[in-house]
Amino acid sequence: MRSISNLNKFLPLFLFSLYCLNGQNNGVQLLEDVMNNAMNVEDAYYKFNITSENENDLFPVSGELYIKKEKYFIDTEEIDQIFDGDKLYTIIHENEEIIVTSDSNTFFNFTPKQIFNFFKADFEIEIVKNQDFSWNLTARNLIQEDLVYKIIIDSNLLSIKSIDIKNRDNLILSSFLTLSYKYNLSLPSSLFKFDKNMFNDYMLIENFR
Repeated sequence: MRSISNLNKFLPLFLFSLYCLNGQNNGVQLLEDVMNNAMNVEDAYYKFNITSENENDLFPVSGELYIKKEKYFIDTEEIDQIFDGDKLYTIIHENEEIIVTSDSNTFFNFTPKQIFNFFKADFEIEIVKNQDFSWNLTARNLIQEDLVYKIIIDSNLLSIKSIDIKNRDNLILSSFLTLSYKYNLSLPSSLFKFDKNMFNDYMLIENFR
């Protein structure tokens, strides 16, 4: 038992050293490991908060994210999103509208898979430091050079804790924060299915391109 306990304590430090051997490639690899971890657990739950300095009626927004493999359900007061593995349903409560699209047209982009796909191209990613076994990544956009993304990952849970978008003056433009995270919850499949009967007064709009 003592050897297993020592291994669990040593493993995060070993992985951190391994990732730091090559900051750019292993920064991308780390994000891929976060994505794979989310895909491999039974089910996952995030409670989150998003803020923005840009003028926007939606932010700040708080909500909950549920993940079952490829499927996900985002629950906020203003907008909900359900991806059933085939179609994405964006439910806008204020307008009483439901927009049906493909997964690529999502309004929110912060599931682990979406984050990995966003950063895997056109970014330079470096692991800049380690604090309390958290990985701190700096991602610089090669196209929008005035934007820098600061990503903090919980090394024990392999889960994203926060993402800050900063300008070249180091001012935070917007921020995504995970308030809590749970996994292996055995969530019901019905949570990831769209039921039109729950929104009889809503207008259904299909927008596939």
